[in-house]
Amino acid sequence: MTTTDSSFVAEGPANIGLYANTLPRRARPFRIAVQGWGHQAGICGATDEVGGIALQPWSYAGVVGMSNDHYGITGFSTLNTGVWGYSGDGAGVRGESPNSNGVEGYSPAVVGVYGDCPIGAGVSGNSSSGVGVLGRSATGSAVRGAAGFLGPAIPHPVDIAGVVGSSDARHGVIGASNALMGLYGFSTDNAGVVGVAGAQGPVPALVNIAGVVGSSDQQTGVIGTSNGIGVYGYCGNADPAKSGIGVYGRAGRAPPNNYAGAFDGNVSITGDLTLLGTANVNVKNAIVPFPDGTHRVLHCMESPEHWFEDFGTANLKRGRAVVKLDADFAKVIKRGDYKVFLTPEGDCRGLYVRKSAASFEVRELGGGTSSIAFSYRIVGRRKDIKNHRRFAKIDVKPNLEKLFAEMRKRMAKPARRRRRRRGKRA
Repeated sequence: MTTTDSSFVAEGPANIGLYANTLPRRARPFRIAVQGWGHQAGICGATDEVGGIALQPWSYAGVVGMSNDHYGITGFSTLNTGVWGYSGDGAGVRGESPNSNGVEGYSPAVVGVYGDCPIGAGVSGNSSSGVGVLGRSATGSAVRGAAGFLGPAIPHPVDIAGVVGSSDARHGVIGASNALMGLYGFSTDNAGVVGVAGAQGPVPALVNIAGVVGSSDQQTGVIGTSNGIGVYGYCGNADPAKSGIGVYGRAGRAPPNNYAGAFDGNVSITGDLTLLGTANVNVKNAIVPFPDGTHRVLHCMESPEHWFEDFGTANLKRGRAVVKLDADFAKVIKRGDYKVFLTPEGDCRGLYVRKSAASFEVRELGGGTSSIAFSYRIVGRRKDIKNHRRFAKIDVKPNLEKLFAEMRKRMAKPARRRRRRRGKRA
């Protein structure tokens, strides 16, 4: 049928207003059932309850479907794509719904929703209370998107996922939100979100299933940037008998060329710092530059008790000198229990000390009257530590193998109970 003024209207039963069917031929790649061409919309379909909705400026599309409480456009396919759209500079497929899903497609074998656009968005979905884009697929990808041109081939079975994003030079998937989650991934027995840069990196021996997995053979696996906290790790384990770790780093080989963690800047720790090295040997090192341009290692001294130290110099006058404790140093030590070590820097009979809470007096032995310089070292017990035990036994290394084994056990699917079929009684 041909019309001269685009006034063709097809009205049918309550279910279908316009229906056309064409059977494929082997000689042609595909045949079109319905084709429309227009300045604003090629084909526009609406249910009888559109509430006066008119075509808006954003409705320039090949196919426009409108409905208040039903699907605007529904696509279904058993062997191919449920909804397929292409646009030169707009959106390949765009859906908007105030109450339900913006775009929803289903395919049991291939792609639920497929949109292609060389400049704009392949698929654009908007919903105020539902889901912007929802794709479902039994064996393939629910939603597949590409920016620019397709990126490198995604290995199987990784290409079967809720969302697959691919690009040759841009981001594969971007999630953004003002108040809710920009990107959310969930899995009952595998990783929620997996990101690979370049090629798959090494797989850790203890655990490889997590909420977010970032992997790369040459690049950074996971990057977190923020003006506040770049990366935040939290463990909410309330059972003191079980081990929990907020952030865990592990090196695949021993130092000095491999580190479980590296910090470039100041490090702040709230709590105890405990070191456990290889074969129960641990040291705290400081790397200092040498005048010849090399770097050398210096080691910290250890003690079975908690001490603070202070150093200084003074002078004897007629065999005596009074040294006041530094006011700030005196606030953090037990002032009734500190040690003073003296070193005379001139000829004398020797020195001894008389201590008080705020100062100590240095005298020359035998009632000498020398006037020489001396240096001193004060060692005081920390005031904030109570009930300290010398050489106390402590288990500082959590059983990581057991911890990760428990995590994998919780992630595993529960075994299904087999139901016994009972025969019918005669």
